[in-house]
Amino acid sequence: MAGIRILGLGKAQGDRKVTNDDLSKTVDTSDEWIRKKSGIKSRYFAEEKTNLDMAVEAAEKAVKSSGIEKKDIALCIVCTFTSDDYTPGTACGVSGALGLEEEIIAFDLNGACSGFVLGCKMANEYLRTMPDKYALIIGSEKISPVMDMEDRGTCVLFGDGSGAAVVGFDQEAEFSFFGGCIPDRQVLGAKRGGYIEMAGQEVYRFATSKLPQCIDTILERTGHAPEEIDWYVCHQANERIIDTAARRVPREIRDRFFKNLYDYGNTSAASIPIALAEMEEKKMIKPGQKLICTGFGAGLTYGSMLISR
Repeated sequence: MAGIRILGLGKAQGDRKVTNDDLSKTVDTSDEWIRKKSGIKSRYFAEEKTNLDMAVEAAEKAVKSSGIEKKDIALCIVCTFTSDDYTPGTACGVSGALGLEEEIIAFDLNGACSGFVLGCKMANEYLRTMPDKYALIIGSEKISPVMDMEDRGTCVLFGDGSGAAVVGFDQEAEFSFFGGCIPDRQVLGAKRGGYIEMAGQEVYRFATSKLPQCIDTILERTGHAPEEIDWYVCHQANERIIDTAARRVPREIRDRFFKNLYDYGNTSAASIPIALAEMEEKKMIKPGQKLICTGFGAGLTYGSMLISR
């Protein structure tokens, strides 16, 4: 039953808050249209901050929250598709900024919106061999520079931000993973030097079918009933997608599907850890609770995990 457990969380966001009304001044859209289609009310754009700046800010908070010593962090993964530079990876910059040990394994992981869950899976396997060490997993995205601000089908959805988690291996913790990839370049992606392109209806059909399947599979594999899970934390892409998944569990526990996309928009790999960090700030997550976190996005990738606080 051994696996990783969340020990600390932190988040950061872009330096400028952008409301739907702000966007309506430059794009053919409206607050009503955006809310109806996605549930999003605002998002943050990083104008002065780099992706690395946000990743470091979130990481510092997560390490402080965990109470561990930085010297005991053996793995640093930054999940992102919007690294500031081609190379070195953002994880190397985070490790340097935090003053982590030279022997650390540090690399970036491009799993798009599934990235954070995939990073946790990798950390779980790595820490099996080093159970006395810890991992720092960060989802961090600066998406605003790769958005076509004339394409209302994409530019109203995304935002910039970072979320981080410190995890440790615990013989009493429970961790389970399910994920995969359905190769499809045409549905959702961003070519090098270009903007995000998305076939909205196809992505919506993929997400509304795969998200419930992921949750059902994790429950089946672990033998848990839906009501035994304290929180369901899905990728914050669209309110309607999350509500579709919530309808698969008993009505009385549907409020366990946390949503904060209203304020952040879709932050890709950062959305799940930002949500977790906000829940931590609000004292919604308690030690010993079980969470199912599920991501889905470009690739088309999907990943779901049961993890303990």
